Amino acid sequence: MTVADEKIKAFESSVLISALAEVSTSTALLKEYEAEVVEHRPSADVAVEELLTSLAEAISRRAGPSLLLKNRHVPPGLSRLAGRYVMTVFYQEAKDQVYVSPSVIFWMRFNNKLHVFNHRYDNAVAYQHVEDVKLSHVLNHILNSFDFYKLYAFSEHPFPGYR
Repeated sequence: MTVADEKIKAFESSVLISALAEVSTSTALLKEYEAEVVEHRPSADVAVEELLTSLAEAISRRAGPSLLLKNRHVPPGLSRLAGRYVMTVFYQEAKDQVYVSPSVIFWMRFNNKLHVFNHRYDNAVAYQHVEDVKLSHVLNHILNSFDFYKLYAFSEHPFPGYR
């Protein structure tokens, strides 16, 4: 096992999986959404696996675990991918350094297309070392990006800043 592998394993076991499990078992969230933590692919949900593949192809870095949140009720007549928020953590390795960032994919009604959002845990840090990411970073990212999803996924109008 390389130093990078050890850093990734430590992050996933001490921070990431705990955060994803916390979100995926939230009783308030589970009233309106189904949740799945995808530690190893493939996902049991064929549509989710398609989203995971699309996200991995768009980001083209080493993918880590993912979180799926699926609306329990999706308006009829929409894409079969509608109503699914998928967040995956991606790693970039440079010798013994490992940088981490989350990315999100979901379908949007306004143009009937998938949208990929490549994020940072801290907007001021372009390359965040995996050992510097805390549980609060992961939870805050999920909260913020999922709020964006809830506001705009089913909107008939583009989100602010879309060109």
